[in-house]
Amino acid sequence: MRPLSQDASAPRTGPTTRASALFDPFSTAYQNDPHQVLGEIRETEPIFFSPALGSWVVTRHETVKSILRDTVHFSSKIVSDPLVPLCPHARSIISESSYDVPPMLVNNDPPTHARYRRFFTEPLKRPRMLALEPFVRKTVNEKLDALLAAPGPADLVSGLTFETPALVLFRALGIPEEDVPSVKRWADSRMVLQWGKPTEDEQVRIAKGTVDFYSYTEALVRRKLDAPGDDVVSDLLAQRAGSDENMTLREITGTVFNLLFAGHETTTTAATGMFNNLLRNRPMWESIVAGQQDLDAVVEESLRYSPPIIGWRRLVKANVEVLGQPLVVGDRVLMMFGSANRDPEVFEEPESFSPGRSNIAQHVSFGMGIHYCAGAPLARLELSVMLDIVSKRLPGLRIVDAHALEYVPNTVAHALKKLLVTW
Repeated sequence: MRPLSQDASAPRTGPTTRASALFDPFSTAYQNDPHQVLGEIRETEPIFFSPALGSWVVTRHETVKSILRDTVHFSSKIVSDPLVPLCPHARSIISESSYDVPPMLVNNDPPTHARYRRFFTEPLKRPRMLALEPFVRKTVNEKLDALLAAPGPADLVSGLTFETPALVLFRALGIPEEDVPSVKRWADSRMVLQWGKPTEDEQVRIAKGTVDFYSYTEALVRRKLDAPGDDVVSDLLAQRAGSDENMTLREITGTVFNLLFAGHETTTTAATGMFNNLLRNRPMWESIVAGQQDLDAVVEESLRYSPPIIGWRRLVKANVEVLGQPLVVGDRVLMMFGSANRDPEVFEEPESFSPGRSNIAQHVSFGMGIHYCAGAPLARLELSVMLDIVSKRLPGLRIVDAHALEYVPNTVAHALKKLLVTW
């Protein structure tokens, strides 16, 4: 049961260097602008040890790519493990419940990963996801209607980017719209539990929510088993064909549980980051409003420039050398996607937002290799539609002056809590 594992949070030691001291992912300065710190570290210490995280940190594009592709020396099984060991009370809440999520996709390795990947991505094929575009447009327009009807300034997160990706994904999964607030609240908590430093009281609260979240998913799968519809969960159950040899109900429940979290939270973060950066770059925003930009290229550059996931984890499962540094079995590695996406050895003038760059799609924001994000086509669609509609309906959109940005404190997702705007 991976969320109870101590693999990711067990203490590890390593050399302390200047980069070790500079890298503090929970500091306000780092949360506000991780790229400045990562850029300096990348040039001087492309691999270093972080005592605070008990992990080796890598920052170069080619290094990150090679680790993502290497399933011989690196395991993905710690991806979802808590950064901080759960306190006894929180552990007991989960262990005494029906919660049981086996490693299958994001935190699973070969040889079993391929079977799960084939089974669970079949209903998520690109044509089905792109067929959701009319619903995406309808949802975005309804959100903007509500935003415009209320007095400003408004929070673009709560008004648009927070619920829109969830509503779209839940439509695909066949989940009632009235359940969106609860599931989004549970998903937010999981981010802090897995990749942040929650207090013991927070761990207990989140653990209770996790159990409720899983119970909700169990009930959903049972409902679809009894009354299937035109949705992804029903398709998974149809593929199962009543046979545990094809896939067990436990495995389907666990994957749906993870989809209800990862399938929309990252898109929320990507959309918020996209608008935050574009609205601060007035010439770029005005050129978008004037129809002078290819929106798909703007979205792709935004994914490079401000990826929703700025760091991702691996566990060393066979001794290996990375950039001359020996790593041994049991070592943890934190790959900094945010730094890799701004590596000057790959991207010319990486700190410049340039949708016309020739290698725009070489970013690693969706991962790489066997764990490449299956939801990438849907995420790109949602970002493009949001940008299209918002730029047309709110051309004068601006961030409120002196608005202090606050991020969800964690090591993986660069997630803004709110973005106050006016128009």
